[in-house]
Amino acid sequence: MDVIIILSLFAIFLGGLVRTYFGFGEALISMPLLALIGLETHTAISVVGLAGLFVASLNIFSGYRNIKYNVLFLMLVGSLVGIPIGIWILRYFNINIVQMMLGGFLIVYGTYSLCKFLFFNNGMRVVLKSNIWSGITGIVSGILGSLYNSHGVPVVIYGTLSRWHIKDFRSTIQAHFFLTAIFVVMGQGFGGIWTEQTIPLFLLSLPCLIISVIIGKYLSKLTSYNHFEKWLYLFIVILGALILIT
Repeated sequence: MDVIIILSLFAIFLGGLVRTYFGFGEALISMPLLALIGLETHTAISVVGLAGLFVASLNIFSGYRNIKYNVLFLMLVGSLVGIPIGIWILRYFNINIVQMMLGGFLIVYGTYSLCKFLFFNNGMRVVLKSNIWSGITGIVSGILGSLYNSHGVPVVIYGTLSRWHIKDFRSTIQAHFFLTAIFVVMGQGFGGIWTEQTIPLFLLSLPCLIISVIIGKYLSKLTSYNHFEKWLYLFIVILGALILIT
């Protein structure tokens, strides 16, 4: 098997593992690795899109009982509002500046939350309870989804500030990503993003993705909420750094 294919499968595997454990972030893990490997850009984008949809489908059906359906509905409605706003920003604003602001915000937020968790865990915490935050989260998610395919970041931040149980957290954001991924994959297919390598590489990646889901679920069962929250904040910092780098 070609070395590029083997390395690509490993990159997709890591993305699936991260997606299953944290509930988001596979694109920001797999895409830079695939770019370093030298995989053609449209192939990488389309395969990661299909892989994300496949992993989300496995996770959503195993955790549907823990989905917060009212929150999910409001976020999806908000996303429909945010998507055209993101497209408007793409047309009229300097995306590099917006990207730097996003990456910087994630680094600051993740670092602050991690330090507060480690050193001031008994202090007062902000808890979002009003449903209006679900709609606002959806709008921001739609905007960032249009800009960077990073629609998961605001949903994750909202989930941490709402103090969801770890099972509710993963199941709800996986459901949100599953539904949005359907439209993403359809758009990529009809938009000519798929290449001759897309389907063959995706089919080759299926065993890797299944294994990544199994390992991710096993690791999540071993992780208490407190430990998960700590790793989540650290991961947000890493994502912010990746956004600035890429």
